[in-house]
Amino acid sequence: MEDKSLSTLKLGRRGVLGLGIAGVTAVAFGICPGAAFAQEAIDEKAFLALSQRLTNRATLDAQISARAFAALSAEDASFPAAALKLSQAMDQSGLTDMRNFKEFAAAHPDLSPTAMKIISAWYLGYTGTPEGEANHDDARFVAFAGALMYEPTKDVTIVPTYARGHTNYWVEPPASLATD
Repeated sequence: MEDKSLSTLKLGRRGVLGLGIAGVTAVAFGICPGAAFAQEAIDEKAFLALSQRLTNRATLDAQISARAFAALSAEDASFPAAALKLSQAMDQSGLTDMRNFKEFAAAHPDLSPTAMKIISAWYLGYTGTPEGEANHDDARFVAFAGALMYEPTKDVTIVPTYARGHTNYWVEPPASLATD
């Protein structure tokens, strides 16, 4: 009697395995209707494209994008899903010009914070909130010299901590100033 139950059990396992393989194959080749899985979270490549739209830039540094994506995802585990939702809503509303973002944000108040997190990471070069002199905060580094906040004045302002000249160069007035 035990032998019969064991053989039935073996056939049952084989059958389950066969059905499992058939099911995976059907889903992979799209045979089962309704078996298509919706994308639930944004990936790094799509995050870069979303960042380009939000910052209104044709190109952005892919390494900085990867760091921003990792930092934002580490800060909030639901960030990749929220970023995908933002991207889809921007697509659906036809938002192509960031000058119209204020209207988009008013219509989608739940998505605005996600957009601001992404934009802030690019412009400030960090995510989270630095706590000044606190020993611990939730700020995460993204970029320093590559932060977009330095671009508008890069022809006249240096990135902080980068010296323009030798030690104490600032003691003497610049040659461009007239001296009496």
